[in-house]
Amino acid sequence: MIDLQYGLFNSSYRHIRCERLDESIFENKKFEFNVAREEKFACQMMMFCKEEFYCFLDSANLSWKGMQNRVRIEIDCEKLSRKDLRIYFEGYVNDDSGKLVADPILKKRGQLIEAEIGQMFWIEGKIPNDFADNNLNFDIKMYFQQGYDDEVLMASAKIDINVSDVVLKPLNQSDFFLDLWQHPSNWARMYELELWSDEHFRIIENNLRELASMGQKVAMVIVSEMPWAGQSCYKFSKNASNLFEYNIVDVFKDEDGNIDCDFKNFDRYIDMCFKLGIDREIDLYGLLGVWGGRDFGNPLADYKDAIRVRYFDRNDGVYKYINSKYELKQYVSKLFNHIIENGWWNITRLASDEPASPDIFDSCVEFLNSSIENDNIKMKAAVCHKEFIDEYKDKDCDLSLYLGLILDNKYEIKNLRNKLNKDGKKLTWYLMCVPNFPNNFIDSPPIESRVVGWYTYYFGVNGFLRWDYAIWPKEPLNNPSYKFPHWKAGDMFFVYPGKDGKPMSSLRWENLRFGIQDHQLLLLGEEKLGGKEYVDENLLSKLLGNIDDMRMNSFLDMDMNYSLNYSDYEKIRSKIFDLK
Repeated sequence: MIDLQYGLFNSSYRHIRCERLDESIFENKKFEFNVAREEKFACQMMMFCKEEFYCFLDSANLSWKGMQNRVRIEIDCEKLSRKDLRIYFEGYVNDDSGKLVADPILKKRGQLIEAEIGQMFWIEGKIPNDFADNNLNFDIKMYFQQGYDDEVLMASAKIDINVSDVVLKPLNQSDFFLDLWQHPSNWARMYELELWSDEHFRIIENNLRELASMGQKVAMVIVSEMPWAGQSCYKFSKNASNLFEYNIVDVFKDEDGNIDCDFKNFDRYIDMCFKLGIDREIDLYGLLGVWGGRDFGNPLADYKDAIRVRYFDRNDGVYKYINSKYELKQYVSKLFNHIIENGWWNITRLASDEPASPDIFDSCVEFLNSSIENDNIKMKAAVCHKEFIDEYKDKDCDLSLYLGLILDNKYEIKNLRNKLNKDGKKLTWYLMCVPNFPNNFIDSPPIESRVVGWYTYYFGVNGFLRWDYAIWPKEPLNNPSYKFPHWKAGDMFFVYPGKDGKPMSSLRWENLRFGIQDHQLLLLGEEKLGGKEYVDENLLSKLLGNIDDMRMNSFLDMDMNYSLNYSDYEKIRSKIFDLK
């Protein structure tokens, strides 16, 4: 028998591989928490042994080393089925400093555990609405086997869950407006598939399905070439990664010299989103405020925005780029009218990423609107300049504000949201490559992903935007660090590419999910406690910091005072569950 040490941890614990372990961390062999019905929950377990052993989570019980020490882990639960309770190995990836951090949640079912190195496990489940009891108890049992000897139960950890009568809605029906950008060109490259092929759309569907499970509300389509100029990837040879995005619309010039379009891929993508419940909004990227005009070039000689639309000229059989406003207007008119004909116009936004000049923005919008008759396209902008808020708060434009702008305009946010919502628009907030804290990097405490839901409630905005869901560098599992220090590892993605063509989850992704669930609980608590002001003042100000004291010291540095202690958040959840 091997001398196995183990302990249970909450879902926000961050393990760094090979760091010295204090034996006290193995003291907790029991874990208790409160869960709503239809709420996904999770905790973690670490195993440590001075001998190497093979650990497996199903019936396949041998590694390449054969009949050596083997440990099988089993969840023993009479009240829930296996599909409602699962255990996974956690993987380790390098952060920018070279530390190996537990982040990916692996799909493999067996692994050699090295001697004297801790290994983390992720244990997750969901309580169905029709669960009959107010308590769920189950054991994590560890069986040892050596050679041809019989298995022996060597250890057991206990999970006790208090099941509330509160029932959470599916996240795609929640009020939280989640807007994570999609990068299908990157997904095709990762799996080495032909762009917009059936195989590519299989990968797209897998990723959209995962986004839908999180409550994603926006179908994002890129309708020009390289709107971010590949994030300047051509300048970075270290961990060289192709980040160029391509138009989902096939554009060509017919025999009469007119621009025309094939929208089959565009329509297939939107239909797929709608079938999965991602149907609140369609965002068009690549026609407004595109990047890289100075150093990456602009094919349009008579237009201020560097819009790149590639087309196939059927007259001479070669590809070209639209180089005049006249042809650009033909393309935009075709696109807009197609959206109108399909009945999608009212939920479509012409989106721009951090526009720098309101004057250029206005002139481009005026031109784009001239492409259709008797109507104007709705706009949307992710902004990090205050002058843009002042300029566009009274216009037909949804806004997403960088965290620093939220803090610097905190006393105006409620009125801004009310004004936008009254006109059918949304106000969200976003994080990106900055600030260092809070953020969703691999070296960020995982609870910083969870606080996204809490701050969305506290700020009083509609939801959260981030430029990444999954835009992967060349080898995200082996080398996730890219463009450091400009970007930090994990800035580009929440999930990893699975070998089966499906996204592989992460601690950051699941903690983001838990925070969105918490947002729903806070709204329920608000109803029972008598208003948002009470919740903010009596519950959240001590947890997240007094909003009066929050400020942006610089673009990189936020002055905030949120708790990193998991139990502090659990206490407020418990108060909500205790309300009658």
